[in-house]
Amino acid sequence: MTETAEKRSIVVEADMPYPVEKVWRALTDSECIALWFMKNDLVPEFGHKFTLRSRPIERWDGEFQCQVLEVEEQQKISFAWKGGHPELKAFGRYIDTMATWTIAPNPDGGTHVRFDHDGFDTSEESNGCYEAMTKGAQSIVRTLNKMIPDFDE
Repeated sequence: MTETAEKRSIVVEADMPYPVEKVWRALTDSECIALWFMKNDLVPEFGHKFTLRSRPIERWDGEFQCQVLEVEEQQKISFAWKGGHPELKAFGRYIDTMATWTIAPNPDGGTHVRFDHDGFDTSEESNGCYEAMTKGAQSIVRTLNKMIPDFDE
């Protein structure tokens, strides 16, 4: 019998006063993402492998290795998100997760944004990482909302 470890998720939702097209661009254009999140080489195409570049910490080079798993134009992008170092306690601890951005138009012309980050270990030694990534997710959604007006076509 095979046991699967329990996993936990981070979910952050927000309503933004921008049209879907503008939010989609902010979520899928590499240059825009670098301004509100991390440097990267994302191309929103199924199977594309890319790197998210954060700051190096101790034994970790600061890079997350990712791969696009799903793209529904102007609706959803999902990607595998792996990286970190097993000896770190908080941000930078090794993770093997999946992130999904889902957007939908609101009746007022704005956009509902949902960020799911799934697959976090439930072990006690992973709590610091989970807490740091939860705060980080909340922060990046706020930053995204503030910076979208700066992303001209």
